[in-house]
Amino acid sequence: MMTVSFVIPTIGRSQELKSLLASFTRQTVKPNEIIIVDQGDKRDVDWKTEFANLPIQIYSVDFRSLTKARNFGVSKSSGDIVGFLDDDIVLGGDYVKNILQCFTGHQQALGVQGLITNFEATHTAKVGGNGLVYRAYNLFAKIFLLNNSSRTNKLLWSGRNQYASRVDKMIGCEWLSGIGNYRRKVFEEFTFDENLVGYALGEDKLFSFPISEKYPGSLFLDPTIKCEHHHADGGRPQSRAWVEMKIDYTYYLWDKLFREKGILAVAAYWWANLGDLLVVFFSLILGKNSLSFFWWHAIGYWKILWRKTV
Repeated sequence: MMTVSFVIPTIGRSQELKSLLASFTRQTVKPNEIIIVDQGDKRDVDWKTEFANLPIQIYSVDFRSLTKARNFGVSKSSGDIVGFLDDDIVLGGDYVKNILQCFTGHQQALGVQGLITNFEATHTAKVGGNGLVYRAYNLFAKIFLLNNSSRTNKLLWSGRNQYASRVDKMIGCEWLSGIGNYRRKVFEEFTFDENLVGYALGEDKLFSFPISEKYPGSLFLDPTIKCEHHHADGGRPQSRAWVEMKIDYTYYLWDKLFREKGILAVAAYWWANLGDLLVVFFSLILGKNSLSFFWWHAIGYWKILWRKTV
């Protein structure tokens, strides 16, 4: 039987990590390794003692970078399958079992991700809990080629993505999210881009999309692999640094993956930027964000344009 390792980067989220590890104890099939890459200044819980029945390895590192943490975790792993998890994920009871069954039954699969069952619920909560408002936003996002909820994991020429949240059968994907699981041989060719530091927005797409480009039909989403994502409060702070990262890293992704597709890709990129500015403007009018938040976006997009890089 194949072995499976999980890599979990974390920074100071002990309660969220505890919930994730507790969900490992309820698995019908246990993993062979759980590798925690701790990027915090101090460790307030001894997880190996707290969860003595789990095969936990803990590494304290002196950097704060999601991409470096994932690459580091891979280098310390030994499983035939290497899976990644955010520290605020909670697993369904057959999560590990169904990953192994999926890879066993689909030899062509290089990567597989599960279904986040509360994806639309958490995103609806971000717009005040009104499902109608969320559906309206999602339609707007599709028109402007922004990130949107759909039935497929697809990358758009704007550098944004469609995320499969409405899936009832196994589907092929162009990219996998941060909960992707991969055969070990994938890491002989592909690594996470360490030019993206800190939270490293978009690192999952930059890693997985080139796999699907080189090996078409090798990435899948299996809805029997279920989990929930309980977004930690500090996960994506609405600060100037976060806005700059969102704009710069989205451009970086677009530049690496889509610039070569020509004028249509350029038009798609700037059409999406216009849509993003409109979203932020509407949130300002509705009192959900500050004038500074809008201004940071406007400055960021102007800097990209002023560089004359597109």
